[in-house]
Amino acid sequence: MRILLLSMPDSTPLFNLKRWRAPNLAVVSLAGNITGHQVVVADLVLRREKVKEAVEELIRDYKPEVVGLSAMSFQFATARRVATFIKKLKKETVTILGGYHATLLFEELCTSEDSRPFDYILRGEGELAFGEFLEALEGRRGFDTIRGLSYRKGDGFVHNPPRPLEDLEKIKIPDRTKRLWGGNHYNGYVLDIIESSRGCTMPCTFCCMDKMYGKTFRPYSIPRVLDDIAHAKKQGKGYLIFSDDNFALDVKRFEALCDAIAEAGHNDMRYIIQASSMGIASSDTLVDKMARAGFKIVFLGIENISEENLKRLKKGNIVEKTRLAVKKLHDKDIMIVGGIILGNPEDKEEDIARNYSFLKELDIDFYADQILTPYPKTPVREELRKMGLITNLDDFSRYNTFWANVKTRHLDSSQIQFLRWKYNRFYADNMLATRAFMKNHPLWYFLANYIYRPYWRLKEYLYENHLSEWECYQRDVRQAEELNYFRDLCEEVG
Repeated sequence: MRILLLSMPDSTPLFNLKRWRAPNLAVVSLAGNITGHQVVVADLVLRREKVKEAVEELIRDYKPEVVGLSAMSFQFATARRVATFIKKLKKETVTILGGYHATLLFEELCTSEDSRPFDYILRGEGELAFGEFLEALEGRRGFDTIRGLSYRKGDGFVHNPPRPLEDLEKIKIPDRTKRLWGGNHYNGYVLDIIESSRGCTMPCTFCCMDKMYGKTFRPYSIPRVLDDIAHAKKQGKGYLIFSDDNFALDVKRFEALCDAIAEAGHNDMRYIIQASSMGIASSDTLVDKMARAGFKIVFLGIENISEENLKRLKKGNIVEKTRLAVKKLHDKDIMIVGGIILGNPEDKEEDIARNYSFLKELDIDFYADQILTPYPKTPVREELRKMGLITNLDDFSRYNTFWANVKTRHLDSSQIQFLRWKYNRFYADNMLATRAFMKNHPLWYFLANYIYRPYWRLKEYLYENHLSEWECYQRDVRQAEELNYFRDLCEEVG
């Protein structure tokens, strides 16, 4: 059979699409585990300006019999429209939805009109289940034998029992050669994505990862990770993002992997990871090994500087650990993305401002300032619902950490959204001047930013001199809507 695997074009506004075009790992991982069929992968973020035309071209030229769509919650509205459009183009095409949204909300999805364009729903890990699903389509097994599958029967869906977590040794490495389009990049560098483990055992109340993997941590073998790095390198040298939920959960393994990467000669790549302050701060040798292996950027889970907020988020009082982790990383010129969460129940404006001051004090290289989001099935969603602080319960297209879907006891949603814009704009203006940033970017980058910056600033000043602060904010929100909020661009499709 001809199989087309699609990832959605929606992207969180935290990632400027001119600088970032990150690929989707799930669909190439599926492709690497499908045998006996013709498989291609299309990442619609690379065609997001003309999604309708891209989908028409794929259906016309490739003529897939099965289309698999992967979507997170904020991407689901687009996935539904794309699936609807595919059915209009070729009604007999089999459509199957997977990913986090399908896993977390399959019961609600399958009892609503939102399920109309989907023939099947695949919950949980899909690499091995998708192959079983194709066997069932060919009549070689029954659909009722596939754990994790929901399928139509009569007027509704039948939900097979949940699928147990897979043995990672049985999952083959992703097949990136199945991609139809190139163009994934970070600041001009080739960008790809990889994983070395799945799951996290931390109790954070804002995270829904345990609904996919449970409270488990499953690492791949180090040789398997090295093979995957080698495969990604063949697509072009540049940056590799590790998608692991918490790379520093097992520090001894992390150190062993760093040693193996350096010994294998893979330290000619640049690596980006997500890690906890506690893990980074816990070892005297880890950061040295990271630097030798080529780790360049760490998304550090700072979360907040308020002891009360950290306790509510179940992060523990990690402020001093954060200071130590930042010092260790910056001593080796490793850049830091400071992850903070704003809009907690007791937040006032001064609390939000203090978090930005803390990032500035530590000379953080990039800000990942997220607004607390009540993701489906998370403890924080239920807590905020009981407190009456959720202002948007079910328009998940805005659940991308950029838009305010909550209020606090002192601030409404619009105030949180505005304050995030205000303090980000004020504090982030000098981020390009951090030492780690300057050490890790080529001369042309600084020439482009500093030689022409006075011109940009003058132009911006002359324009904004006629605007109030609120008008500037409204302009930037409109730009974010146009760039990253994909619903309006899909109206003619849906």
